[in-house]
Amino acid sequence: MALAPQGSNATLKAKLSTDAHLTAGDWKEAARAGTLQVGEATVAENVEFLSKTLSRFRSFALTAQQSVEERHANEAQRLQEAVAQAKDPKVKTALQQSVTSNKEALDETKSIYSNIVTFSDSMLSLLKKTSSSGNCDQLICGLHASCAETLSGASCVCDEGYIGQGKDCKPPAAFAPHLLLGENAVHASDIHVTAFDGNKIAVVFRDENKGNAGALVVGTVEEAGSVELSPLELFTAPGAAAFSPVVAGSDGQSLAIAWRDNAKSGTCRLRAAKLGASGIRGAEMALTWGPAMDFCNGQAHKMSIQAFDKNRFVVLYSDKARGPDPTRTESFGNSILADVGEAGNVSVLGNFRFTDSAVARLEAAKVSKNGFVLAARASPAIDEMSPQPVKQEAMAMYGELVGEDLVFDPNPVNLEPTEGQIWARGISLIAPNTLAYAYQDGKNQQLKIAVLNIHPQTHRMQVAQAPVSLGKGFSPYVSMLSLPYSASDPYAMTYFQGEDGASVLNICGLNAEQKLQNCEDFPWLTQKVSTVSGASLGEGRVVMAFATPSGVPYYSLVGLSKK
Repeated sequence: MALAPQGSNATLKAKLSTDAHLTAGDWKEAARAGTLQVGEATVAENVEFLSKTLSRFRSFALTAQQSVEERHANEAQRLQEAVAQAKDPKVKTALQQSVTSNKEALDETKSIYSNIVTFSDSMLSLLKKTSSSGNCDQLICGLHASCAETLSGASCVCDEGYIGQGKDCKPPAAFAPHLLLGENAVHASDIHVTAFDGNKIAVVFRDENKGNAGALVVGTVEEAGSVELSPLELFTAPGAAAFSPVVAGSDGQSLAIAWRDNAKSGTCRLRAAKLGASGIRGAEMALTWGPAMDFCNGQAHKMSIQAFDKNRFVVLYSDKARGPDPTRTESFGNSILADVGEAGNVSVLGNFRFTDSAVARLEAAKVSKNGFVLAARASPAIDEMSPQPVKQEAMAMYGELVGEDLVFDPNPVNLEPTEGQIWARGISLIAPNTLAYAYQDGKNQQLKIAVLNIHPQTHRMQVAQAPVSLGKGFSPYVSMLSLPYSASDPYAMTYFQGEDGASVLNICGLNAEQKLQNCEDFPWLTQKVSTVSGASLGEGRVVMAFATPSGVPYYSLVGLSKK
């Protein structure tokens, strides 16, 4: 047996004791027994050695990344607490710059370790393929994986958008849920998220740990999929509450938040802020707040808010007023058009009633630069041509910003004119002048979805596809995301709670006849949530903000691949 020359790819396998070296006789005995092998390594040995090395490399990266994240999270929490307590604007700006620097350092380090993990996973997957055999009938692949026949045999391959080795496929780190704040920092309820100005997000919620105060976190979604978050800020005065806050952001770097200060019979409040108004590098996420203003009373329902050009915002809400009989109040649908100034000051340009019916469960979606459609549950309407009142449990109405006025079509569409108990709902733009309307049919315990068309000239709406079933059972939330891909790539996206408690995204295509097709459910979170909200970032990406039943808030970027 000839020894391999130095520098060659040789392996040595020998059973060594822990307290003695092999003698010359031991070497000969080991060679005869076959426990000593000297020479060129086999392919299998090379694969095994490389696999173990890559696995150790991967394990090191994950451990190191966790340690770095914990260290930076502690520093971020310390800085956020300091920002919240700072009174001097200059000190606050300096601290916010430190928050940004800390986040940038964390992102750079995480990117390095993430690349190591991705490289290791890719190499391990390739090595696995070299030893695959059999066919797909003999393989059982894991979640988010499917079998592929290759020249070397059958192998499990992660589905598009997932990483791993075929049997442990996971979403990329950027798509996994991330803590919005520290584990025990807040108890979040009534969460709402919006996306604006291309890559910015804003999350608002009611913090039960602070007497139901209103809290806000803003962030920037980076190209690599990470999110740079600002420190938490309270938008309510000390001791004041914010129930069902909703937020919208404009391309002019303005944010506006609407809420009520009591669960029942609350005062409607509106407050705005300018983002990065100081112009100081590193303080792009700093907010300059204007004072809060009141605009209605006796509020018990969630409102809806939409942003438009020139830092203008529309708030849709349920209102009350004294009728002809001074002892009675009349409920109706109302709206305000507000302008946000450079210092975050709010000016109301006008009030605009959109229906004489009582309304609740208001949702809205923009359909053009100045147009939007609102969805609502409204009290029955009296039709002069019909002896029976028309139920408006699933009403849709077109509205438009014209100059400094809001104009509403007096002829709404009613998807369930004879049914009642229509609860949670969502509405979304899925193609030019085409919307989807999804809702919970409480009476029949079904999730339904319909398609609406808007006439491009008259803006009159009509039903393109009558309501069809999207699923069975009850979901405490049903909502939609507009244009998950692009205006020329029509898909309807609905999110709701599945029968097993998991959070589900349902995606439907739209054919040339304006009918939904190929609807498919995608569980994006296996746990139950107490509150959830989503916003579309475009190009198949969405941001979801949610809280666990214990009130811990998270956010998640979800990438969607079409089949």
